[in-house]
Amino acid sequence: MNWIKTLPFCLLLLLCLPASQLAAEPQLEKQRQTFQLARKALETNQINLYQQFYARLDGYPLQGYLQYLYLRHRLNHVSASTISEFLQQQDNTFYAERLRAAWLKRLAKQQRWEDYLQFYREPQSAERDCYRLQALLATGQQSKAFELTPAMWLVPHSQDKACDPVFKRWQQAGLLTEDLRQQRMMLALRDKQFSIASYLARSGPRATQDLAWVERWQSIHSNPASLLRQLPAQSPADSGRVTLARDEALSREILVHGFKRLARRSPKDAYSYWLKLRDHYQFSEQDRIEVRRAIGTWAALNRDEMALIYFGNIPGGEWQARAAIWQQDWRAAQKAIKQMNIDEQGSTRWQYWLGRSQAGLGQQTAAEQTFAGILGQRDFYSFLASDALGRPYAMNHRPISTSDAQLEPFRQQLPVQRLREFYLQDMMLEARREAYYQSQYRSDAELQMLAELTHQWGWHHQTIALLGKAQYWDALDLRFPVIFDTDMRKAGQTHGLNPSWLMAIARQESAFNPTARSHAGAMGLMQLMPATGRQISKLINRPLKQLDELYHPERNIELGSAYLKRMLDENQHNPVLATAAYNAGPHRVRKWLPSEPLDAAIWAENIPYNETRHYVQTVMSYAAIFDSQRNQPVKPLSERMPAVEPKKP
Repeated sequence: MNWIKTLPFCLLLLLCLPASQLAAEPQLEKQRQTFQLARKALETNQINLYQQFYARLDGYPLQGYLQYLYLRHRLNHVSASTISEFLQQQDNTFYAERLRAAWLKRLAKQQRWEDYLQFYREPQSAERDCYRLQALLATGQQSKAFELTPAMWLVPHSQDKACDPVFKRWQQAGLLTEDLRQQRMMLALRDKQFSIASYLARSGPRATQDLAWVERWQSIHSNPASLLRQLPAQSPADSGRVTLARDEALSREILVHGFKRLARRSPKDAYSYWLKLRDHYQFSEQDRIEVRRAIGTWAALNRDEMALIYFGNIPGGEWQARAAIWQQDWRAAQKAIKQMNIDEQGSTRWQYWLGRSQAGLGQQTAAEQTFAGILGQRDFYSFLASDALGRPYAMNHRPISTSDAQLEPFRQQLPVQRLREFYLQDMMLEARREAYYQSQYRSDAELQMLAELTHQWGWHHQTIALLGKAQYWDALDLRFPVIFDTDMRKAGQTHGLNPSWLMAIARQESAFNPTARSHAGAMGLMQLMPATGRQISKLINRPLKQLDELYHPERNIELGSAYLKRMLDENQHNPVLATAAYNAGPHRVRKWLPSEPLDAAIWAENIPYNETRHYVQTVMSYAAIFDSQRNQPVKPLSERMPAVEPKKP
């Protein structure tokens, strides 16, 4: 059992149980022990012993999962009827679908195609869909197989090799038309799958011409300036010769790709080539918008003062507005916002910046009206609008209103009991799979009840995930639980950090999952990289003895808070910069500093990484929410976000 299943926790959990379940708990505890013994016997291939333990588990919620484990590793020795019976009995479980997938793979390997079709059920992976087509062909259902083949063929990437025999038969039947081949070649080019595009080009009747087009596209992708500088040029008299000098649809599409590709490297060069070539080709209005938007966006991402010129008068979207905000050109900002579609324009983000632009242009009454229109929505921009008007933040807490009479029968449902047992058995991979599976078919009301239960169990990050799926945002007691408060306050006192800020970091980093591990390898509540954890632990004279310590909340908070303090000290003692550095790294934050003092909200809005921008804004707003949840005076964002000082020469 891990740390969260300690005796005090279990006692607390028992206190949360209704009387009916409390009475059943001793029997369940015996079954849990028997389940572990049966599982161990199965792992060591002591089948007779396993069967003895299994027989004593009648009615235990995880008995079906144990049967799944038994069958999963014995597919060579069980009958189709045994599998069919299990799938019927355990329908609507994640492990039934996993067994179905394994069984289908076995049937395909043995070419038992009639059985394959009997057990196949959508949706499946591409490999299993390809095997289904093989099964249809093998059982005399060629028309149906060929009817489904184009959808499997028309993908930009290499399709699963299980489709190869089907594609061969389909082509031999003369059903692979030139139009379909051209469609797939263009899909591959647009997805930058040049090897697939080349293969398709070589296989057609116009191989030389198609290969030349693929080569042009790949060349402009790799080195756009090398081709763009050769244009405009005289179009050759030979109409069959492939050239970008001729104004035709494919040439224009390749050139648009080249302009957008070059914009990533040099907006200045891309703009120069665009001015030179735009009148030599019949670019559509959409082409012109896409090119100007790409050039302007990449300039804005680099805080280039020419960004607004690159955008010009097109509807440039959010980065056109950000470029204007960075330059504090409030008239341009207002124009860019008003060119957005109605949904974007109505968001709290752009309504706040519309209000800022109005205030910047001296339209104070209009600004106050705009700010007032987004009050009470409990997000970063609504909080900033509240600060602008001197209003308190509206937290809008609405607990889930589920009565015991509703919750008790829901608690007794087998899927709910199964989820609880996976969790209590510390089978967290299976618990996550079960929770995800249930989240795909349950109603929002059921997800809310399930979230209440997982909260009672102490599985807080799953509670947060379930409420996100249900899109129920106002149960602050469940979405922003005040947990690890003692450790947070201790760390805050040690380093002079606001505990609500620390909680906000942990909430955003891991959703309070002590055992979280990211794809990059970050670990624990505050998602510390192993190297960072080791380094910080040495700096505070408490070196890590083993990396698993980062999964212990107290230790993770100790080291995470020390690292955050270091980021604060290295970044102007500015919480906004420190938060950005915690997420993206201090070296990136230094590159993003302005050339003169800048309002922190403007700086945060122009963070070029979407993830980091969202992270900073979310953490700042979460810190205010945790102030409220901790019954502390809510510190306004205007006080949390001092101006950003310029980079040092």
